[in-house]
Amino acid sequence: MSTAEVGHRSDSHRAAVAARFWMAAPLVAAMLYPFTLEGFNLSVMRIAQSSGGAVVLPWFGTVVCLALAFGVTLLAALAAMSLAEIDRMNVTQLRAKRAALVAVTAPTLFVFMGVILTMLHNPVPDTWPWVVGWGIGLVLLLRSDNNSPAPAARPVPAPLRVAHGVSALAIVLIFLALHLTNHLMFPTGPATYEAVQKIFRLVYRNNILQLLLVALIFFQVGTGLFFVWRLTAAPSDRFRTFQIVSGVYLSVYVLGHMDSVFIFARTHLGIDTGWNFATGDPAGMIKDPWNIRLLPHYWLGVFFVLAHLASGARVIMMAHGVSKALIDRLLVGGAVAAGFVATWIVLGMSGMRIHFV
Repeated sequence: MSTAEVGHRSDSHRAAVAARFWMAAPLVAAMLYPFTLEGFNLSVMRIAQSSGGAVVLPWFGTVVCLALAFGVTLLAALAAMSLAEIDRMNVTQLRAKRAALVAVTAPTLFVFMGVILTMLHNPVPDTWPWVVGWGIGLVLLLRSDNNSPAPAARPVPAPLRVAHGVSALAIVLIFLALHLTNHLMFPTGPATYEAVQKIFRLVYRNNILQLLLVALIFFQVGTGLFFVWRLTAAPSDRFRTFQIVSGVYLSVYVLGHMDSVFIFARTHLGIDTGWNFATGDPAGMIKDPWNIRLLPHYWLGVFFVLAHLASGARVIMMAHGVSKALIDRLLVGGAVAAGFVATWIVLGMSGMRIHFV
């Protein structure tokens, strides 16, 4: 065998290993996600219980565990981006790409599942069905050995794409702009937050507008998932895949958020969804072993909703002939700004306060 043939086989083997990694890693990471939160909570409690002793290791543990928790979504997003660059996918690669997109939603899916199991008075820890579910998905994916080509991608109907954009604009005007502005008040404390919320609720709690808002959200989720199903069958660059990633996360996030607000809080518990509900009072988000799951859930929700809007603006600008280099830089800048906004809000929810003199 010639040196060239040996090198070719070595390259093929490395490519196969890399492909297998991007297939399996997102599901394994998602399976382990709850344990990163448990590690964070354990480290926080050790810090709280220490009385002037050495706390370097617990602080290091909190940082590592929180980074790993957010790393689940990051790893899954990178896997989806890597698989999206394959020109001619087979069925297994397409399944792996879609599985990675589901793994992206692990933080918000864990909250969604936890709320449902709480209402069902689930007698076993949340981690049991979580690990079993992801484990089954991983086994099915790894056992898949289908080398037949993936179905050809079909285009998204232009009128439906326009309707999706118009619906998004309506949601922003009716609810999202007000809701995020209200959330920016978290660092000012409960009094200011609830005063602003009371004013804004005159708009989005209006009986007619609230029904319209719910209908628009269901339309947005339905059309968005339809787009994802079609778009994932075709190769795409990382910016377009990032738009798909953010859309998939938001689909699960808004459905779970509506379940938490309309069914769990208002119907099951009969409570208002104000400051205490949002921040997990009186225990708070950081020190409570259940509530800690809200931190990545909320941060990524804010980040992805703003980043998704920026991604939509990128598509519109691209259609109008704006330089790709410019709009790509604008999307990166928008994502960075979204990260700052999400951090500000979550810090306020976690206890950070600002005081105006």
